[in-house]
Amino acid sequence: MADMYPFLIFLHRVIRFLGNRLAPKTLVSARLFSNAILKRYGTAFSGNIINVSGWDDRDREGSYYQEYFPNKKKYTISNMEGKQKGYGSSASAGVEEIELDLSVPLPLALRGAFDVVYNHTTLEHIFDIEQAFANLCEMSSDAVILVVPSLQQIHIAETYGDYWRMTPLGVAKRFLKYGLTPLVIATNEQPFAPVYTFAIAVRDPKKYEAKIEKNLDVEMGGALYGSKIEKRFIEKVLVDE
Repeated sequence: MADMYPFLIFLHRVIRFLGNRLAPKTLVSARLFSNAILKRYGTAFSGNIINVSGWDDRDREGSYYQEYFPNKKKYTISNMEGKQKGYGSSASAGVEEIELDLSVPLPLALRGAFDVVYNHTTLEHIFDIEQAFANLCEMSSDAVILVVPSLQQIHIAETYGDYWRMTPLGVAKRFLKYGLTPLVIATNEQPFAPVYTFAIAVRDPKKYEAKIEKNLDVEMGGALYGSKIEKRFIEKVLVDE
């Protein structure tokens, strides 16, 4: 049986290779999954919105995330000091760019400065992820929308590392730790794609009762690998220390 192992690895890679090139993009792109959910919920949010995703507001589908929030009053994009900027900030008037380092305590001026904080696939690149997560929550007076890879190939470059993978349950638990109530937790089940966790958490759940139905789906890869989750335990695990 051990002699079959190299062949099975090879077969798996062949299937993934063919799948990634022949299957529809909806089956192989985790970003299409997170974009579709954000489009669904974006109209529920308004006010001052910031995209804390490395100064890149492009959605990889030819549009910009600022367009996903039609009820916004102001839109801001951030990145670390000295990093390249301008990806999407010129797409429409009224977009501001600021410098922000999520790995250090948040400046007083930014505490509660935004109604909605949106962050897409950057937390895995910040070594002090606890400080970064706390900062995202502290910046928001209303809601945080988060996308993180939960199962994805490690990707590093000369200017950044790749340190963490958070489970859907871990995302929900961290939101509660920092004073927000998770309303939406969802993961994709695309057979050839990385697994992303999409999450929405808010400070006042009653404000969104008529806009967003609470759905905490903390499954991760269940359709592909099977599930051992009993949903009746989810709420208990979230509130228990």
